[in-house]
Amino acid sequence: MKEFNLREELKTLKDKRRGQARQHPIDVVLMITIMATMSGYQGYRAIGDFAQRYKKEIVEYLGLEKERVPAYATVRRVVQEIDQKKFGDIFTKWMRHYMRKNKSQWIAVDGKAIKGTKQKEEDKKLAHLVSFFASDSKEILIARKTADKSNEIPLVQEMMQEFPLQDMIITLDALHCQTKTLKTIKESGNDYVVQVKENQKNS
Repeated sequence: MKEFNLREELKTLKDKRRGQARQHPIDVVLMITIMATMSGYQGYRAIGDFAQRYKKEIVEYLGLEKERVPAYATVRRVVQEIDQKKFGDIFTKWMRHYMRKNKSQWIAVDGKAIKGTKQKEEDKKLAHLVSFFASDSKEILIARKTADKSNEIPLVQEMMQEFPLQDMIITLDALHCQTKTLKTIKESGNDYVVQVKENQKNS
């Protein structure tokens, strides 16, 4: 199997920054973002904290010539400006390449509000991150951002259509007890365990 180089793939994403704003290459910013997210750090400030806390290890692992890591403002700008669909596709291909295909794997669908993602102070809404978490291997397989919790349902349906693994058991809360969602899971070659509320008996 041909080796999949995540960092090289990230370099193919368009960087809209100019001049001095590019002092941290796009692949470096996104590699740190991925490492932080997979380590449980959620939100731009949290990713910035991760970069500072593990600065020495990051510099060594990524082979950075200058011993500097991006601040949270740089992470925020890069993540907000990149092609989200292409970034998601790259991450999914990488995950597919390295994920151990465990037949008894349980995948938890989880939606959380991300701290530090309000665009303006007067904006009361936080962005939501929907992730597929592999319980056995403790890995985040796919993660996508949505505007608010009400948009989780169609996003999960879309993510399941792109999900590259089969023979998994997907666990969901009652929000996702939707006929279309459950049908999409079955059609993807997986099964599900879903919480059902009293008013969802006919779902």
